[in-house]
Amino acid sequence: MSDVKLPLALVAAMVAQVIAATWYFAEQAHKIDVLVEQIAVLDEVVLALEADNAALITFATFTENKWAEAYSEDLTYVRTFGTKPAQED
Repeated sequence: MSDVKLPLALVAAMVAQVIAATWYFAEQAHKIDVLVEQIAVLDEVVLALEADNAALITFATFTENKWAEAYSEDLTYVRTFGTKPAQED
């Protein structure tokens, strides 16, 4: 085995490929870490928007129920959230 002679260019090319592969995989790992952080932030934003949406629907339901009589007189308005029927005198 001591008689095996490898050209210097071949050894240099193999070392360069190992260095390039290491750099490439390190870059991919960094990108994955950044994307995981961004997903965590976006999850928080989505949860906040869902909470805001639920609060808005609750407010819209309250408003439409409170003003059900006025909404019943307006033929152009379609009640979406209110469930309380208009009081009839």
